[in-house]
Amino acid sequence: MRHDFNDIRPTLWRAFKLLLAVACLAALLSCVRSGPLFRSGKTAPTVPKAAEADTAEAREAGGARDAEAADIPEMADIAEMAGNAEEGAGLSAALSVGEGCLYRDEAVRRLTLRPVREPLSIPACDMFFPLSNVEGARNMARLDIRSQGLDSWRALESPVQRSLEYALNMPADEPALARPGMSLTWGQVVRSLTEFLDLLPHLDADPDLLAQRFVWYGMRQKPLMTGYYTPEIEASLTRRPGYEYPIYGVPEDLRYGPVRGRYRFYRVDKGRVLSYYKRGDVDLRKVLSGRGLEIAWAKDPVDVFYMQVEGCGRLRLPDGTTRNVLYGAKNGHGFRSLGRILHAKGLLPDGHLAKEDVKRYFAKHPERMFQLMAENRSYVFFRLENSPPEGTIGKPLTPMVSLATDRKLLPLGSLLAFEAEIPEARDGRPAGKRKVAGIGLAQDTGTAIRGPHVDYYIGEGNAVAPIASNIKTEATVYLLISKEALING
Repeated sequence: MRHDFNDIRPTLWRAFKLLLAVACLAALLSCVRSGPLFRSGKTAPTVPKAAEADTAEAREAGGARDAEAADIPEMADIAEMAGNAEEGAGLSAALSVGEGCLYRDEAVRRLTLRPVREPLSIPACDMFFPLSNVEGARNMARLDIRSQGLDSWRALESPVQRSLEYALNMPADEPALARPGMSLTWGQVVRSLTEFLDLLPHLDADPDLLAQRFVWYGMRQKPLMTGYYTPEIEASLTRRPGYEYPIYGVPEDLRYGPVRGRYRFYRVDKGRVLSYYKRGDVDLRKVLSGRGLEIAWAKDPVDVFYMQVEGCGRLRLPDGTTRNVLYGAKNGHGFRSLGRILHAKGLLPDGHLAKEDVKRYFAKHPERMFQLMAENRSYVFFRLENSPPEGTIGKPLTPMVSLATDRKLLPLGSLLAFEAEIPEARDGRPAGKRKVAGIGLAQDTGTAIRGPHVDYYIGEGNAVAPIASNIKTEATVYLLISKEALING
């Protein structure tokens, strides 16, 4: 018998190992089926469409999205933040990680936004009045960011971040807006921009959040909307035949500071404080000539004039390349429209005061050009840069989003909603009107922008000139302040 058992022992051993492998496999399958991929019944996590979108964006974002996922707190920390151990346990079951992406159900998504709280009192003043929640929702429904050329609310992240960086550099407790009966601090502007950034990932799916979480302040006097852009002009970095008209950099003797109780631009001559040179001094008397201040030379002096009106420009150089010139400083004198100057003298009819009309007049009467331009005493100096056009906040402007405002009325950096009719362009000429209704950011100022007046930045290049130069319409503008900012200050 011993001999027979020895003969079958290898066969028995193989059978035992096979049974052991089957048992291990069954145990492994049991663990997998109890996990997130095979969980059934009430424990199965649902992935909403918004979460699927987040997942797709996470794949596109790559390392940045991964770094964000690495900062997710432990389940116990989430439960503590929610203030409820039961909810924390539920959240543990709701999270699953697959292929490097975070899947979140509705319970987790709700944690990313604070519950909405209503302020006990909402301030108002002579220029602003708060809309009710219903009115805010009604106006929110009218917004269409596609009318601004944006395909997603997330496209606003970079321009909003620029406004936030500006506001963060301002003293948090000092007023950004001070009107009788209403004051907003820079801290409240910061809180509003921060909350708007937090909302951006949710607004494509649920745009009503903007009405629910912000107070919409209407303006008692509807502002005038005009437009501006970055013009392109022909110029050379060195003087050569055909390029004879200087574009000046900032003079070393131009100063800015308090003079007799108010800030202004000035110069000092033999110990005396004087106003800086007027346009006539620069263009006719040539007081800046020969000081090495020329940063470029233009073909057409009228182009230089209108580039100063816009505050920036793009130079098309003889070799076909381009360089940007950005605002450097101004002489501090008052601005007058060149078209209005010619109209006041009976040289152009009303309704034909645009740049093209002015250039046609000067083409016929070049001898009057500098004398008439000098009646606008304002003069702007530039700096040569490779960076895109900037606003007063020192950050790049965003076409169809950035607005120049009177900072005493609509603080720099503030978040706005607006609606207006602007021209369409076809073949380089205005062709009909269209409505634009979206989100604006107060990121620039202008000499002519005073009181209820906003200047809408349309973009770069002469292709957008027919649009920007022909915007002159009444706009509906709302200042958006988060309810949390009003509650917490």
